[in-house]
Amino acid sequence: MTCVTEKMKRVKNPRLWIGLRPIKAQLETAKFMFFHGTQFGDHEVFELDQADKIVHHPKFDRSKRTVMYFHGYIESPEVESVHVIVDAYQKRNDHNLIVLDWTQLADGNYLLEAVPNCRKLGHKLGTVILDMINAGLDVDKLHLVGHSLGAQLAGYAGRTVLSKSDKKIKLRRISALDPAFPPFYPGVFVTHLSEKDAHFVDVIHTDAWLYGAPVSTGTADFWPNNGKTLQPGCPKRNYKPLTDNDLCSHRRSWWFWAESVAERPTASFHSVRCKSWGDFKENKIDRSAKLAHMGIDCSPDAKGDYYLQTNGNPPYSRGIAGSTYE
Repeated sequence: MTCVTEKMKRVKNPRLWIGLRPIKAQLETAKFMFFHGTQFGDHEVFELDQADKIVHHPKFDRSKRTVMYFHGYIESPEVESVHVIVDAYQKRNDHNLIVLDWTQLADGNYLLEAVPNCRKLGHKLGTVILDMINAGLDVDKLHLVGHSLGAQLAGYAGRTVLSKSDKKIKLRRISALDPAFPPFYPGVFVTHLSEKDAHFVDVIHTDAWLYGAPVSTGTADFWPNNGKTLQPGCPKRNYKPLTDNDLCSHRRSWWFWAESVAERPTASFHSVRCKSWGDFKENKIDRSAKLAHMGIDCSPDAKGDYYLQTNGNPPYSRGIAGSTYE
């Protein structure tokens, strides 16, 4: 026992998948952050039950698309991923940006608390989104983007919108950034994100079989660099769970997404449809499918599995060159 304890002390963040300390959080702790300026501090916080007020906010532009971003496990609005995503959308300046702060619910014991919280909060969010739609939010301009456990959360929200509206309302798009793997696949007690959760579900895989989903789970699935660890530019794993090195490939999905957002109006991350990474390497491309762009500019016509290569450092997109194996 002492040996195990000493090993755990060397882990930068000891809250492992099975969890080491319980967190008793309530759904009421989750809040929306509505961003309406050029700096991270330019935002207002809303209780979920008051989210319909965002639609009536003087700086909410109904002519623009609206994106909701959901962070992952043991994250908060203060982590790098949220700041990078917010900065990218602020540079793009063509969306109403809402970030979900579910810090307390996404903490603690992963399997026994964070995952069940994800399911419960997803049901709540579905109801909240319907309230916002009733308040004037255009569902056809709404886009949910989630990373890791936040991607599975987006799936739950999409399913709830559909069921609570008696299948009359369906979200236009959900983008999943390396959706969380355990325990969603195969998913005995939980339901994983799928193409049924919105009209279009695009998925970016960067750490398949470790932290990220190991199989195709959307309308269009993108497998940059085969979608697995190690992504180019990432250090060799040091096998200390949830450290920076360990999470590098998993995090690369949101780096790709942020770059695709910030680089407007240039579409990036050119991808081709193939049956496998092996076929991509041998240039066995599905010629009947159009070139697709991984990221925000992905066409809703994309369907199936797409492959590409990226750089190991920013800019990650290789442009058209990334659609051919080198």
